[in-house]
Amino acid sequence: MNNTRKGFVPRETIDEIRSRSDIVEIISECGIALRPAGRDYKALCPFHDEKTPSFTVSVQKQIFYCFGCQTGGNVISFVQKHEGKDFRETLEWLADRLNIALPNQGVREGANRKRFATLEDLNRFAVEYYHRQLLTERVGGQARQYLKHRGVQSKTLRSFQLGYAKAGRRDFVKVATDKGFTVQQLVDAGLIKDEDRGPQDRFWNRILFPIQNERGVPVGFGGRSLSEEHQPKYLNSPATVLYDKSNILYNLDKARQSIYKKQQVLLVEGYMDVLMLSQSGIENVVASSGTSLSENHANLLKRFAPEVVIVYDGDASGFQAAQRGLDRLLAEGLRVRIALLPTGEDPDSFARQHGAAAFTELTDKAINLIEFQIQAAIQQQDIHRVDVKAQVVKELTQTLLSVNNRMERNEYVKYASRELRVEETALWQALRDAGLKETSTPRQMRRVRNAAEKLTPRAQIERQLIEALIQSPSLIPHIKLQFDYQSFTEPSFVKVAQLLWEACTDDQNVDIQTLINECPDEKLSALISSMLLQKTPPPNLQLRAEGCLKKLKHFLLQDLEQRVRSHALAEGADERETLKELVQLSNQRRALRDRDAVDNRSDSPSEGGN
Repeated sequence: MNNTRKGFVPRETIDEIRSRSDIVEIISECGIALRPAGRDYKALCPFHDEKTPSFTVSVQKQIFYCFGCQTGGNVISFVQKHEGKDFRETLEWLADRLNIALPNQGVREGANRKRFATLEDLNRFAVEYYHRQLLTERVGGQARQYLKHRGVQSKTLRSFQLGYAKAGRRDFVKVATDKGFTVQQLVDAGLIKDEDRGPQDRFWNRILFPIQNERGVPVGFGGRSLSEEHQPKYLNSPATVLYDKSNILYNLDKARQSIYKKQQVLLVEGYMDVLMLSQSGIENVVASSGTSLSENHANLLKRFAPEVVIVYDGDASGFQAAQRGLDRLLAEGLRVRIALLPTGEDPDSFARQHGAAAFTELTDKAINLIEFQIQAAIQQQDIHRVDVKAQVVKELTQTLLSVNNRMERNEYVKYASRELRVEETALWQALRDAGLKETSTPRQMRRVRNAAEKLTPRAQIERQLIEALIQSPSLIPHIKLQFDYQSFTEPSFVKVAQLLWEACTDDQNVDIQTLINECPDEKLSALISSMLLQKTPPPNLQLRAEGCLKKLKHFLLQDLEQRVRSHALAEGADERETLKELVQLSNQRRALRDRDAVDNRSDSPSEGGN
């Protein structure tokens, strides 16, 4: 193997990352609600729609497998599939959690990673500096008074590391450069502007809200001015290599555990909304910071919860903002409900005036998206007019096209039909005209899958042998010497056996986890995982493997007999020689059968199933 190629990571480093990354912890961090099930854990599969949990995670074997969609693997393959990362990106993601250094892919990447790390350190320095300024009485007194007036308690101020940028235009430039950071690094982090008159602080005379990514790394700031003359009222960091507003949701790093536990995320607009709700004990809340929802936001939310409750201001702009984000969330398979506040209220003011219980009651009563759109149309227009009704149906159609769950779509169509007094058939026709393509029902899909999974008696024996080898890789050398992997009849078993045979060398034991990592086919790695997760492996895997081997040799002798007969018929071979050869083969099969009869068959393989 060429160890100098771009992207190479030594196997020992991969093994260390895998062994130190607990699969239950990682899958939970990714927002999957795992529940104990004996020694294992179960959950609804994140890779397909289901109502009964079929996604299983083994703590002992550090493997996951879904018995519904046949997806499986180890912690590395889970992160690859769930987060949409390639192998190297996954290793970097996991290594970063563990503080494990990976070898650089090249000079350019090494420089880039060093640059990113420096900018992250610079942002951390800025967070600490601005926070100290806020806590210093003679400097941040006015800013703290403003926050106190808004109801922000001291513990909240400290928990969110709120800061204050003084009125001077070069204060941070000086303190940061004295610390050793360069002007260019300050520009790259979006903390200053390099103007004709020299470098100037971007933030001055503002309360600062540090913005972190989902891992808690500071990537930017939001600044709130302390006077009406100082515009704009809110100023965010510009786009940088660390900060892209379409990828960031404010407070996700602090809220992720609460979101995971509640299996619901509350989405609000502003920083103060988050602060006041969190201070009130409502922790599963994030903010889009005034930015319309992007596809990346939807992907990010889906990692942590299946349901989003959008809580926007009870005015026209809040109404429109809520509608803009619906389709993107629905397209990712999220459940979406809307909680509209009274006119003139925002989550911040509502929580302060009415308390957490009233806010929770309001969000509990949040309406689904179809109700929301219909009510919006009724409030704003005369729904009884034909042209208005046609326009509402058109808007609903676009929303319903984003609903991937067939059952949910059916229920929404029924509801819309009742509320708008439109025939269901008319709504379905509108959907078809807009491009809806009907897919197979789950029952049909199961029927096709079950038919594909039905194995012949011989293939069942082959599966049992492969399972025994995966459960106990130390048996592979012995079986490899007696059986050619090409003698398996099931194509997927041929491929798995080939991987096992090739991985089995004189100087190296077969590591099944490494096999999964290096497996070239996702379906094969899932098959290996499913075999590794067998619930009740036989007490003696060696006896199981030997029994399977004998039965498969019996099948091979039958195959050989058939080929001899076919060849004799085709070539007109000598009948006596052919008969003699067939008798020898028959005797060999009988000898195999006789040995089987005297063996202890308590753990012999069955031909009736796995």
